[in-house]
Amino acid sequence: MRRFATFALSSILVLLTFSTGARADSGAVQMVRATTDQVLVKLRQEGDALKSDRPRLYSLVDEMILPHFDFAKMSQRVLGKHWRDATPEQRQRFIQEFKTLLVRTYSTALVEYRDQTIEFLPEREHSPTEVSVRTQVIKSAGGPPIPITYDVYSQNGEWKVYDVAINGVSLVINYRASFSTEINKAGIDGLIAQLVQHSADKQNE
Repeated sequence: MRRFATFALSSILVLLTFSTGARADSGAVQMVRATTDQVLVKLRQEGDALKSDRPRLYSLVDEMILPHFDFAKMSQRVLGKHWRDATPEQRQRFIQEFKTLLVRTYSTALVEYRDQTIEFLPEREHSPTEVSVRTQVIKSAGGPPIPITYDVYSQNGEWKVYDVAINGVSLVINYRASFSTEINKAGIDGLIAQLVQHSADKQNE
C-alpha cells in the first residue's frame, strides 16, 4: 500500500506541475493549467536548491498545490465508517495530520519527476459539478503510459480534488484499508499519534 500511495501522491504533484495538452474549455483542467504555470515559475527560480531546502519545498507544496485538494472530504472518505465515531476535535486533528503526512512524505516529487509529462484524455462528466479528469503519465525512460484519474468537484465555483486512482486503484481506498487496521488496534487517537510520529520522522531525515 505504501508503495502505491507514494507513487500516487508523486503523480498528483506531477500532474499539477508538469501537465501538457489540457483542454481550454474544461474548468477542472483550467485549474490544473493555472497551477502548472505558477509552480513552474517557482521551479525555474529555485531549481535544485529545493532538494536541500525541505521547509521551502513543503511550503511550496502547501501554498501552491494543496489548496486544490479538499482534505476534509478526502479525510471523511479515508476514515469511512470511523468518521462517524470520531469527535469533532479528532476529525480536525486527523485532517491536519493527514495533510501533513502527504506534504512531508511526497513533496520531493516536485524535484524528482521533472522529466515526466502528462497527457489528458477525454473527461468523464458525472454531473455538472463533478467530473473525472483522465490522464496518463508519459515516463521519460520509456515504457507504457500510466493511467491516472483525478476525481474533482466544484465547490463554490472552484474545482477541488478528492480522490486519485492509479491504474484503476483508488488512493483513498488504499489509505482507508491501512488506517482502518490501525484504528481497530489503537483507536482513532492511536492512528493520529502514528501520523504525528511519521511526520516527525520524515522531518528529521
